[in-house]
Amino acid sequence: MPLVSIEGATSAWFSFVCDGSYTLALVEREHVYTVSEMNKVVRQMLEGALGSVWLRGEVSNLKRAASGHTYFTLKDDRAEISAVRFKSASPFLPAPTQPLEDGMEILAYGRATLYEPRGRYQFIVSLVQPAGLGALQVAFEQLKKKLDKEGLFDEAHKQQIPPYPLHVGVVTSPTGAAIRDIISVTSRRFPLAQLYIFPSAVQGEAAPEEIVSAIDSAQRFSSLHTPLDLLIVGRGGGSLEDLNVFNAESVARAIYACTIPVISAVGHEIDFTISDFVADRRAPTPSAAAEMAFPDQDDLRRQLQDLVSQSMRRVRMHIDRREERMSSRLHEYVFRLPSRRIDSLSQRLDLYLHDLLREMRQALSRRDQALEHAQGLLALSDPRLPLRRGYSITRISGEKEPLRDARIVSPGMQIETTLQLGSITSSIEEVKTDEDR
Repeated sequence: MPLVSIEGATSAWFSFVCDGSYTLALVEREHVYTVSEMNKVVRQMLEGALGSVWLRGEVSNLKRAASGHTYFTLKDDRAEISAVRFKSASPFLPAPTQPLEDGMEILAYGRATLYEPRGRYQFIVSLVQPAGLGALQVAFEQLKKKLDKEGLFDEAHKQQIPPYPLHVGVVTSPTGAAIRDIISVTSRRFPLAQLYIFPSAVQGEAAPEEIVSAIDSAQRFSSLHTPLDLLIVGRGGGSLEDLNVFNAESVARAIYACTIPVISAVGHEIDFTISDFVADRRAPTPSAAAEMAFPDQDDLRRQLQDLVSQSMRRVRMHIDRREERMSSRLHEYVFRLPSRRIDSLSQRLDLYLHDLLREMRQALSRRDQALEHAQGLLALSDPRLPLRRGYSITRISGEKEPLRDARIVSPGMQIETTLQLGSITSSIEEVKTDEDR
């Protein structure tokens, strides 16, 4: 049997059988693997190269064995891999937050390996959770169910919203659209109210802790300085991830424990958060929260006028009834007595009627004075009144508080002056204080 040398075979020699069958025979001494050895080596290489990883895919071919193990396939649009989650493989790790179903997209944490007896490549899963927004929704439902069971949503615990709040705290971002909307609505509806802003981040990892801290600050302020009638907690619209900070358990428990009535105003009308369920009232938007919190000054003015008119009508009706009774008494038998008796009774009647009319006029006068006083208060509360008199309001550009002290500005700074009609932005050239005079 002739031997043929094959170049590039690293000094290996092969035999060639001329009868048409080919047999590869290793001439030099080399290790020959068994199948089990080969599978073991491949498994060790696979597990060592990857380790534990997160794997995202769609569940298909789901099967639950009588042993409690779950077998399924994870796939994407180009490939698939067999996967298994053993019943007792991870006794200290949580079970899936939602039962696995075919078609569900999941995130699976585990390791790739080779099942040696069958030479099957598979992924052993330790943790499972829904992928993407589904995870947030599942967490939302779980926390909602937990807090509801604890009684945090009970109507019996909710406080009444005061009808005429004068001191209102707002927990939100100081630079967001929410606070601007609340200020605008408050100025239009109930300018007598004062707003106190307790700043907090409203998105991001640190936001829940800041919101809880801001609620605590509002309660301390209410206890030590100015009692707050109401607290608005919220933010404007955003993505589900942005609004998710108001689904934090710490925020929910802080709102529940708050001694000040709380209105939750998060996102848009279609958005619901855990804060909405825990708060004393839920508003669909920050603007709606201000509409809900404050009465309309025009409605109050009309109500006051209606009350005065009703009081006037009742007084006049009372007088008319008294006059009718007096008139009917004049025609009774007693008034057909001798003229002296009639004269005496007539004098007494005149005195009573005079006293009654005097009291009615005094009552009407007091009502008129009360009406004028109330109208005067409403007129004085108009923030545009000083501007119509020729006064103006000056602020440092970018600030919200009026400028009251010349010592806090310096040449070169930008200031903004609000007039009755329009505003003026100017630059400071010279500063004079009381000490310079």
